[in-house]
Amino acid sequence: MAGSQDLPSETPDTHDGATPALAATEPSPGTGILMEAIDPDALKVVRRLLTAGHEAYLVGGCVRDLYLARRPKDFDIATSATPEAIRRLFRNSRIIGRRFKLAHVFFGSKIIETSTFRTAPQPSEADDPLITADNEWGSVEDDARRRDFTINGLFFDVETEKIVDFVDGLTDLDAKLMRTIGDPRLRFQEDPVRMIRAVKFAARLGFDFEAETYAALLEVAPDIVKCSKARVLEEIYKLLRSGSARRSFELMLEVGLFEHVLGPYLRQFGEPAAAKAMLLEAAAGTTEGDGLEPARLLFALLGALDRYVGQTHEQVVNGVLHAVLFAPFIGRELASGQRHNLDRSIDARMTAVGGVVGLARRDREMGRQILLSHQRLLEPGRRRRAGAAARQNFHDALVFLGLWVDAVGNGRAGLESWQSLTSGTPTAEPEPRTQRRRRRRSGGRRGGSQAPEGPPGNGGEAHAGES
Repeated sequence: MAGSQDLPSETPDTHDGATPALAATEPSPGTGILMEAIDPDALKVVRRLLTAGHEAYLVGGCVRDLYLARRPKDFDIATSATPEAIRRLFRNSRIIGRRFKLAHVFFGSKIIETSTFRTAPQPSEADDPLITADNEWGSVEDDARRRDFTINGLFFDVETEKIVDFVDGLTDLDAKLMRTIGDPRLRFQEDPVRMIRAVKFAARLGFDFEAETYAALLEVAPDIVKCSKARVLEEIYKLLRSGSARRSFELMLEVGLFEHVLGPYLRQFGEPAAAKAMLLEAAAGTTEGDGLEPARLLFALLGALDRYVGQTHEQVVNGVLHAVLFAPFIGRELASGQRHNLDRSIDARMTAVGGVVGLARRDREMGRQILLSHQRLLEPGRRRRAGAAARQNFHDALVFLGLWVDAVGNGRAGLESWQSLTSGTPTAEPEPRTQRRRRRRSGGRRGGSQAPEGPPGNGGEAHAGES
């Protein structure tokens, strides 16, 4: 296995940050972290770093979730080793990032994100505190204090089996509070995406905001426009996949983030102020009208999406997420089977939002195809063929149909029929593109060959340990 190769003979670099005595805190009674719950490959990385003379800890979200007896979705590591030292120590690794440089250690398809202890960047002479570089090495305590929220500033020492807490994160976990480390207003101005992350954690964990943190959210919310579209959109996708999308959207509306993050989408519901009030009423369940009213249908679909993610732990693709977001505007057409101008209506909504928010054309097209397939799947009298399951995007269309049935109740017989028919049918792989063979001309071929297009990046860089 790549992760068990011999250590190199040279001793890798460790940055010069001084390390103070650790303030280790015993886990609270009844909530001790069991070593058996920790990913063995993450333990392997930590122990190799320790053996090589570095400090190394599990950090952030995995420690938080283990303390709360939740299953971590990934395991991150913080260490005194520099990214270059990590790369030399693990041949199954690579260095990524510019704004925030770290190492990915690979075990098959699994990634153990490993970052170097950092200190808070020195403030620039400019008035804007926005962080544009974050590669200043520090100590483990520096690393804890530069993180976003107290509940993410926890380290776990695998040797002593103790939690290292410099920021009173355990106190806030016990109190179920979201609190920034340091001045909340400054922390949100340094990196406005932290506001979306605050919403995500509060929604996922069922936590409340500490008073000063909440006040800063309300004040600094407009600053989210300073962040790149790609980075903000990636956080929105994470919200939708988190299993707490419904509550996340409600919180974004409450704190004033929604109109700055998804302004064009909000305007699809009407005049912004009235649309926001209507969506908040729908989230609270106080709106009038039937279940196909757009605001009510949105939150019904988000709730269905949360239940699906919680039950299947499946990584829902962007096309299905787009179908969830845009279905409320054509809900009555989908329910009635009306097809007149449906394609044009979907395209108009997606175009009005996608160009401003930065939705990829490929994802928008997939969402459009899923919505158009929805009616074909439920068409009365249509003969259902098992071969349909071999078509591209069929699985995604069936996932959305399940969400629709859960949210609205309409179409259950059709869903069950398709599920029964396709049970055990393998998911289709995308068909390779076939190229027409060109006739060779005298004098040789023109031009050079094109390299295949690589996978798109997410446009953002996440801080290790803060998932």
